[in-house]
Amino acid sequence: MTRTIASTVGVLAFATAALVGQAPDLSGTWKLDPASSQMVATAGFTGLISAGAPSMLHITQPANGTLVVESQINEAHVRIYKPGAQTSTPAGQGGAVTMTTKWEGRVLVSEGALKAPNGDVTTVREALSISADGNVLTVQIATTAAVPAASGLVYRKVTNVGPCESWPTPCKRAP
Repeated sequence: MTRTIASTVGVLAFATAALVGQAPDLSGTWKLDPASSQMVATAGFTGLISAGAPSMLHITQPANGTLVVESQINEAHVRIYKPGAQTSTPAGQGGAVTMTTKWEGRVLVSEGALKAPNGDVTTVREALSISADGNVLTVQIATTAAVPAASGLVYRKVTNVGPCESWPTPCKRAP
């Protein structure tokens, strides 16, 4: 019995590692390309910006497969995507967006709902994918509330974010 459990755990760990290893690397700093994007204010990155799309995204993707997405607008808030799991992120003044994430081939798909402080619920679907050369991040966001809405956001990889004094929340140099 113990040997069967150990071998089952080993197979599951190997399968999980293989799936994480196949996931594309979305990490990096990304700048919105407004000319290539179609934005609807009600179909944006909930929790990262009040409406629409952040002009910059910072994505970290550790070896465990979790994706952490931040913007320069709301540094205290992040979106966390855990493939195969559900996450909840504060949104607005007392609201939350709860999403379940999975890989569909090379596309990270997250589906769930935004619950507003007043109790209103909006369904949300987000799909993140990267170009073959790794320089373009595409984000498709669809929401369903009183009026369905969808955005197609195109971000381009940035290798230089400029001096921190120029950021929306500037750094302070030690004297």
